[in-house]
Amino acid sequence: MDIVPKNSDGDQTRVARSSERPRGFWAAISVAVVAVGAILLAVLAPPSQVVDVAAAPAAPESTDVTKSPQIPQFYDVPDASTQPPGTMVKSEEIPGSPDGTKSYRFIYNSTDLNDASTVVSGIFVTPTTPAPAGGFPLITYAHGTTGANRHCGISLTPFEPNTPGYQGMSQILPLVQEGYAVVGTDYQGMGAPGDPSYLVGQIEGQNTLDAVRAVHNWQTNVNKDQTLIWGHSQGGHSAAFAAQMAPTYAPELKIQGAAVLAPGLLPSLPLAVEGLLASTKPSGQTGFVMLIAASWSATYPDQMSPDDILTPAGVAKLPIVNTLCGSQQSDAFKDGPMSEYIKDPVPAVFYDLATKNTPGATPTDMPIVMVQGMKDTTIIPQLTLAFNKQYCQIGNTVDFHIYPDDVHSSVVTNSRSLIQQWMKDRLEGLAAPNGCANQ
Repeated sequence: MDIVPKNSDGDQTRVARSSERPRGFWAAISVAVVAVGAILLAVLAPPSQVVDVAAAPAAPESTDVTKSPQIPQFYDVPDASTQPPGTMVKSEEIPGSPDGTKSYRFIYNSTDLNDASTVVSGIFVTPTTPAPAGGFPLITYAHGTTGANRHCGISLTPFEPNTPGYQGMSQILPLVQEGYAVVGTDYQGMGAPGDPSYLVGQIEGQNTLDAVRAVHNWQTNVNKDQTLIWGHSQGGHSAAFAAQMAPTYAPELKIQGAAVLAPGLLPSLPLAVEGLLASTKPSGQTGFVMLIAASWSATYPDQMSPDDILTPAGVAKLPIVNTLCGSQQSDAFKDGPMSEYIKDPVPAVFYDLATKNTPGATPTDMPIVMVQGMKDTTIIPQLTLAFNKQYCQIGNTVDFHIYPDDVHSSVVTNSRSLIQQWMKDRLEGLAAPNGCANQ
């Protein structure tokens, strides 16, 4: 999830203080300059394909995450295992699945950042109609930001409004209704025990790919030769990493392409935080930074500790990140300005880890379809444009579409028919459209 910088006063004061910055500050600024340069490159480049349609309605309020579910006993499993990635640990059917579908929660083995085996939970939803010859094509679904702790997994309560799972099901169900089986990872540390992995690209990618392996080892009604990746927001970040990692991490999987919707990208994140720290007003973005602080300090303990980036007040309230989800978590940090919780200046390690967790360092072996709403106030639209340019420059095949009037949630609805047709064409073996050829 990215942060949109906002104008604030106090610029002269901050410039005057620049000479007092630590030595790492200037290295950090150089990274930020590269990010800004990429944005300018995107803005000045020939426009990608614009979809001239009216904005779709925003997502219904029932999909807003305002509840933090309790953790069912099902998820109480050891948090370490030596089984290969994709090994099934346990599963159970989830009651209440919509007509024409059957849903399961399950726990499987994946791999952490240190290549050690770990357990992760997820959800599997399949049509109840007879499978076509060869089985249902499978989509591995990467969900957007719901939180970073065990209460926030999408498999916990997929049919209860205002929970993380209900938000996920609102995106999964249209895919199942098109004839796909869908598997969705909760991500490490969400549902099953484990360290948080919010916006840790390698872990997200591994969890997304190992969910496919788990289904292949478990279900008999899916086609092992037909797989697609789909992700929105944080899930777009995850989908991009999964697509990038697949040839080396899971080379046996046959994946025809990846849909990347409004991806949460990170190069501008530290610079945006710097801007928000100058404001004296509460910021709804503080909660995102707290999620990252909890996740990255757990994942990279030798590089960053909570008190490197958080003030004493931030460290004191960090346990909230481990218990609440969605707006319950983010609202807890709206009682003061971001500077009450986040240190100023932002440490250089924050820039380093943002760069490490940005996809696009190497080409993907599969085609990509990517969409972005230009009235998105959660993801920086220009950064997605820059990401498309970067993808093209390293030789990827990208079909990129801009929706001028759509916001973060509505672009999912407006791009649905386009993406579904794109996915069907890939499964039929048609050549993927490549907008990079026109840039």
